[in-house]
Amino acid sequence: MSETAPSEREFFRAKASLRVFYGPESLAGRQAMAMDGEMWSNQTRLEAAARQVMEEAGVDEAHRPLLSVLRWMDFKLDLILHHLRLREQQTHFPYQATTTDVSGSGIGVDSNQGVTVGQQVLLALYLPENPSRPVYAVAEVVRVADQQYGAKAAFRFLEIAEGDRERVIRFGFDQQRRLLAQRMTEGEA
Repeated sequence: MSETAPSEREFFRAKASLRVFYGPESLAGRQAMAMDGEMWSNQTRLEAAARQVMEEAGVDEAHRPLLSVLRWMDFKLDLILHHLRLREQQTHFPYQATTTDVSGSGIGVDSNQGVTVGQQVLLALYLPENPSRPVYAVAEVVRVADQQYGAKAAFRFLEIAEGDRERVIRFGFDQQRRLLAQRMTEGEA
């Protein structure tokens, strides 16, 4: 994971219900995140190269069915790897929550289980992408609400790959557009 320091940029917060796994910061957890990040980065590069070959290299029509099958098999392998990694992740990310909002600077979640203000945690956020590739980050707990308010917590990203931060920002803008379109449609009805 290429790391970035907390940004001074202002970020838009979008309401969103996404899966997030988190747990206390540890060396073993950081190593697992780095290994996963490298694996997903390599996978992304390979997929981009395969797409380029399919689209730009003028693949012979006779080879397209074979390439299509290989892409389908690659997708299935991604799913298998994803499920295998989820098992290991439970060791480093023992808590699961649902986000209440997301931004390029952090997330809010519907749980405060296992966290205290000021604590550093590792987290894996799952955006609705295919295949599902987690956004890994080291975050600081900046707010914890008690049970009276629905057990909420807020995390500020301390270390996150810039590409992952951009994925979160892009998701936030897409989410905002969906909500605005939904409001417009409901307003017309």
